[in-house]
Amino acid sequence: MTVAPDPASSALVFAHPDDEVLWASSLLARAGRVILCYGDVPGMPELSAGRRRAVARLPLERLESLDLPEAGVFEQAAWPDPAPAPDGLALPPRSPVAAAYAANHARLIAELRPRLAGFASVVTHNPWGEYGHEEHVQVFRAVEALQAELGFTLWVTCYVSEKSAGLMRGCLGGLDASTPAMATDPALGAELQRIYTEEGCWTWFDDYVWPADERFHRWESAPRASTRDGATHTMNCVRLGWTPKPARPSIPRRALRRLGIVGAARQ
Repeated sequence: MTVAPDPASSALVFAHPDDEVLWASSLLARAGRVILCYGDVPGMPELSAGRRRAVARLPLERLESLDLPEAGVFEQAAWPDPAPAPDGLALPPRSPVAAAYAANHARLIAELRPRLAGFASVVTHNPWGEYGHEEHVQVFRAVEALQAELGFTLWVTCYVSEKSAGLMRGCLGGLDASTPAMATDPALGAELQRIYTEEGCWTWFDDYVWPADERFHRWESAPRASTRDGATHTMNCVRLGWTPKPARPSIPRRALRRLGIVGAARQ
């Protein structure tokens, strides 16, 4: 039996303006509610203002923006193998943005609780953050935290990149049934891309071509015993052009190099 969220009784929750049309265009025009979480970007007032103008122009009914300030965590986790954390992904020790990231998680839960009450399904980011974004994962964690309390079915998107593939593999145990292929909406995508571009806040590739279809995967925070073994889950793989940053040598090894005990290998 095929399953899929009913758009009219579903809320779509996405992190940043333009995420909604990149990862869920097949549901966007018919969704019962569309919630965008973040608005202002630290140190980028023009982008922040452009986002507000763009969101006001979007031809989407039942659209709402929480307009939370971003915490500035992009590329802070240890990609390609970041550690999951209750508020998203683990950040480096003594990270100056860790407190803002944690505060945003708590605020997301508080803001989303009344807005998601009564919906049968919620569609949001996947736990590897599509191409690999710390705030995408944080939004997923906030929605996941409300699932048991509010009783909705949780669906996640099917996009992944070379950056996030390792994290995705660690999340396969939580994926339950997948929807059939659902046709994307390139026309709506082009219209929203035009608005975001005109307002100076389109954050994706200028020549991006929407795939023909996409799927959503039902997420189970407490996977059931072996009932899904052998299931297959189709993903849309995005080539990001990302390569890992060179690993820094450990402090002890640097000290040994200074003493001439080990050679200075190229990093």
